[in-house]
Amino acid sequence: MKRIFTGLGILIVTNIFGQDFKRFDYQFDIGTTLTIPYKKTIESMPEVDRHPVTNYYSDFGYFLECMISYNFNKKVAINSGLNYNYSSLAINDKVGFNESKGNLTSSYLHLPVLFKYHVFDKISISVGPYVGLLISANERGTTYIDTAGFGAFGIHDPLLDAIELIQKYDKNIKNDYTDIDFGLSGQVDYELALGEKWIGVIFSRFNYGLKNVMTNDLVNNNTATEWKNYSLMIGLGIKL
Repeated sequence: MKRIFTGLGILIVTNIFGQDFKRFDYQFDIGTTLTIPYKKTIESMPEVDRHPVTNYYSDFGYFLECMISYNFNKKVAINSGLNYNYSSLAINDKVGFNESKGNLTSSYLHLPVLFKYHVFDKISISVGPYVGLLISANERGTTYIDTAGFGAFGIHDPLLDAIELIQKYDKNIKNDYTDIDFGLSGQVDYELALGEKWIGVIFSRFNYGLKNVMTNDLVNNNTATEWKNYSLMIGLGIKL
């Protein structure tokens, strides 16, 4: 009987360690982030002439990440790590005779947790939550003042007529945003063998923010009182 149990133990151990897949994979990724506006246009006091109007447009940023995967078997794995995500939105803001054109930028340190399933040998899909910690938020651009429009108010100073004043601005707006963001991610991977130990990965990930990241602090001059982060990430990776 003792020999039987010993033999079974040897078979189990041999089966576990003799599997042709690794329990852990390590991956390093880099790519671009296309930010998608939560709202394209926000207006205030539309009944007033030259009322505040802000338009938002998609823009490109970038990301870097280090990930580790635990493989339950050849089909199922869990993937997590640290992701540095720098995003940008183009913005056009009109208030009265002022028009501002620039970019809203922010950077987050993300912790994604993705549950991965290999649909085919080289193609897999992943879904799961993420949590983001805000690192920085800034607004940079140029403000144009149309002084020619002052004539509508009876101001006819010849020095102001047809003169457009231009002013650069660079504002730290981190206090306008909450420190924490969270949401859901969905990802599609395509793997390509580069050698015996190296695997190339091409992937696309969509981050769907679930949290309003605006502080709604009346002290801050926010055009938006509600905002959620949406972004599409396209990246290249090396898996070891």
